[in-house]
Amino acid sequence: MMLDKRAVEMLLTLDDAKLSLVIKKLASEAGISPDNIKLSSAELGGIRSALKMATDDDLKKATELLKKFKNGANG
Repeated sequence: MMLDKRAVEMLLTLDDAKLSLVIKKLASEAGISPDNIKLSSAELGGIRSALKMATDDDLKKATELLKKFKNGANG
């Protein structure tokens, strides 16, 4: 997944249940068991705040980290 401002805007439109599902899907794709992820409304609010404040450089770094984590989890 490529994180850019357009993707962030789309994520910010999701309700808590859908945002949680997206986060769990990303975790699963990176090799993290989604069963271990429990997100409260407060935590999702924090994620939304972080996404709103993220710069293009932050998003680029996050994308790179996701790719590295996924590659490490898959060999």
